[in-house]
Amino acid sequence: MKKLIKISALALMVVLTMTGCKKSFTITVKSNNAEWGTVTGGGSYKDGETATISAIPSAGYYFIAWNDGNVENPRKVVVTGNAEYIATFSDTPGGGTDGAETLPSSISANTTLQDRGLPVDYIIEGRFYVEGNALLTIEPGVTIMFASTVSGITVEENAGLRMVGTADKPITLTGPTNNQNIGAWDDVVVNSNRSDNQFEYVNFINGGSYGEVVEINGKLSMKHCMINGATNYGVFVGGSFSAFENNTIKNTKCPVLLTNHQQVNNLGVGNTYTNNTNNMIEIDDYWLDEDNVTGTYSDQGVPYYLKAGLHVDGNAIAKVNAGVVFVMAYEQSVSVNANALLQVNGTASQPVVFRALNNEPGYWDGIEIASTRQTNGGCNLTYCNIQNAGMYSDDPALYTEEDTRLALSNVTISGSNGYGMSIAIPVDWDTDQYAFSNYHVTASGLNFSNCDEGNIYERNKDQVLNSWPGNKKLAKR
Repeated sequence: MKKLIKISALALMVVLTMTGCKKSFTITVKSNNAEWGTVTGGGSYKDGETATISAIPSAGYYFIAWNDGNVENPRKVVVTGNAEYIATFSDTPGGGTDGAETLPSSISANTTLQDRGLPVDYIIEGRFYVEGNALLTIEPGVTIMFASTVSGITVEENAGLRMVGTADKPITLTGPTNNQNIGAWDDVVVNSNRSDNQFEYVNFINGGSYGEVVEINGKLSMKHCMINGATNYGVFVGGSFSAFENNTIKNTKCPVLLTNHQQVNNLGVGNTYTNNTNNMIEIDDYWLDEDNVTGTYSDQGVPYYLKAGLHVDGNAIAKVNAGVVFVMAYEQSVSVNANALLQVNGTASQPVVFRALNNEPGYWDGIEIASTRQTNGGCNLTYCNIQNAGMYSDDPALYTEEDTRLALSNVTISGSNGYGMSIAIPVDWDTDQYAFSNYHVTASGLNFSNCDEGNIYERNKDQVLNSWPGNKKLAKR
């Protein structure tokens, strides 16, 4: 009996140790001026808890933002470590501009903008151009106010822009003090490919008056930045990212627009997209077709919206990682030509999904694979769900040619307005038997549901099949 009591006590201690082992962290909340406003919500929190911090302005004063540029008030913070949040209060809505320096319309020599310790350090009234070979460097803690909806920065094709803040002293780009609405200023446009085009810990607040907040026509490294508010896109990519990591884009119509499929290779890790109207990465292009190019679609936590579909041509390879979701626009399709490859590598817990923008049967055309390529691993669809394709009554969600080479594993096809699949198995017409030895589409774990015309249509013998034929002897219908 005593032994049982000792064992029970020991078990209880283990449970208490396991349940009480979460580390505690300190959230410190401060005011930049105690007479202008007070703060609440600081204290000790367990790892993973949510702290609610608030900034309470005194009568006649205004809350502007937290020290990291966030303007939410009250604000919820997920605790993962010790952190300090400083509320900025002002006696002027938007923070005031007393002492701010108005920048000229352009620079053509290297220029550094230093933190002047003011609510607004610099004002840009119209379009500000970085010209020639000039490098504009903006130091940590700087706040730039754009005076109107036409105000912005353009970096010309040989110039550079380096905005590198820190977690404690981010750089803030914001609209006029009397306009705290989304679209209060225009954008930052980067047209050069310089390696010193770097944005780190930059907060873009309420930009994008005519479209995007950041437009990249050259090359840019963008890390730990926040875009909060845009009338359309957070980032428009006409060029490329040299890095795109740990950024937050929220309160936009669409966070990211890519203008070609190769740009998916530059999307890094740790990016967060929240509270956007269309919370997807939009790709407004048709082809992945350059010689020897591989486009790798990584799971960014939000879907890819294929506005123009995806057509893999030449000898290009489209690789799709586990967890990726493709949202297909109306009537669009995915096609793979004879020398190209589509490699879909989902898992049981993270399948790859192709689905319609609207949850309607037959909303988009489907996937057509004509690849006969055997190199680089061949074509495969593994743990893949194809939903609401097959637009017309005789269309399939998945179409293959007689000489297609494709491995299907754990593929689910549902909601086709036509067939689930359309296949063509070679036939020895002398014996009227299928020549399975010459057929190179294999399938296991294939599932169908709600395909209006049937699961599988075999074209050579005009048969509708309920399941994968394998090496069965099939009679002519």
